Amino acid sequence: MSEENNGYPDYELPENERTPEDAGAERTEAESLVAEFAALGKRFGEAIQQAWNSEERYQLQADLKEGLDRFAKEVDEALKDLRKSEVAQKVEAGAQQAAESVKSGKVTNEVRRATITALRSLSDALERMAASFTPREEADTGGERGDETPPVV
Repeated sequence: MSEENNGYPDYELPENERTPEDAGAERTEAESLVAEFAALGKRFGEAIQQAWNSEERYQLQADLKEGLDRFAKEVDEALKDLRKSEVAQKVEAGAQQAAESVKSGKVTNEVRRATITALRSLSDALERMAASFTPREEADTGGERGDETPPVV
């Protein structure tokens, strides 16, 4: 190890990263910076590899798997119990009534009327808003009205 690299081992640039001028030249500060980043990347990769292969990671993986398995089992049991309950039967009956209403057209007609009313109100509000703007004068723009395209939103 050289003191020049502050106790870090020398790292040589790979052949494909060298320039022709580098062949016989001394290391410049830029090359040293690149070499330091390369060494840091190598150490970081090694640290990640060691963490991935560690006993702690395997234990965490096993704990997560066991926890998720227990969670799925509890949810499944709760759903089975819910299907058997009186409340679930009432909800199912209500859902069937709603489905029949939709099939008969009652709900569809009500939704259609409400949507038309809402769209008309929105259209009226937009018309009032557009009318409230002061038109831009031709003299202010230096050209004819409508030359500029509105921004795309």
